[in-house]
Amino acid sequence: MIPGKIVCPSHWTKQFDGFLSSGSHYTDQTGGEYLCLDRDPEYATEGASQQDYNGRVFYPVEAVCGSLPCPPYENGKYVSCVVCTK
Repeated sequence: MIPGKIVCPSHWTKQFDGFLSSGSHYTDQTGGEYLCLDRDPEYATEGASQQDYNGRVFYPVEAVCGSLPCPPYENGKYVSCVVCTK
C-alpha cells in the first residue's frame, strides 16, 4: 500500500486505488493502523444478510497542511492511496 499516490511504480501491478483510512477517530485511541479502502468497493445487496456485528469503523484520513506538505496535498481533502503487487 502506498499512501498519497494513485499509480504504482513501474513494473508493479495496480490492484486498486482508494482513500487512506484509520480505525482511530478523535475519541478512539485504539488506532494506529492505516488501510487503503477501495474507491469502488463491492457491497452486499438487499438479498444478502444485513446484520451488524459491531465491527470496526474506518474513518477517512484528511490532509492537514503543516503536518503534510501542501502542495501536493490539499488541506481538508481525503488522502489517496494505491495497493500494488509485484
